[in-house]
Amino acid sequence: DVPAVGFSIGFERIVDLLAKQRDLYRYIHDQTLRLMNQGYTASEIAEHLALPPAVEREWHCRGYYGSLSHNVKAVCQRYLGWFDGNPAHLWPHPPVAAAERYVKLADGADALLANAREAYAAGDYRWVAELVNHLVFADPTNVEARELQADALEQLGYQSESATFRNSFLCGAHE
Repeated sequence: DVPAVGFSIGFERIVDLLAKQRDLYRYIHDQTLRLMNQGYTASEIAEHLALPPAVEREWHCRGYYGSLSHNVKAVCQRYLGWFDGNPAHLWPHPPVAAAERYVKLADGADALLANAREAYAAGDYRWVAELVNHLVFADPTNVEARELQADALEQLGYQSESATFRNSFLCGAHE
């Protein structure tokens, strides 16, 4: 037999937790749709949407496992699919072909690496990972590019609250 008092305290906590989770996902859904209707893209919404303080301070609403940015993009994809409406994104080159063009545009591997090192020194690890990724796809044997990308991914992993982000960044750095 479970004492009525203990059960009632546990039950109330469970109901409170579930209600806050409901409110969290309702907020993400409704605010994402509101911003989509104003013409913002998934990446723009994911970059700027923040949780209200009352929700954010609840430990179980934080981005330890998932993340607000992933959830926003999932809501957008549910309603719009993968295509964001930008015709330039309708038929992009595959990664290697695009990478070769980006490296050429950057005036070669050395110039791209110099820009990436400058961004790394400035702490712009997201940009380093994106920029050097083109060189890694264009020339997978470029050890400097691979090491710089690993360093940037490692820094991103250390800074990530979300376990899925952290693990993806750190596994990518390891590989």
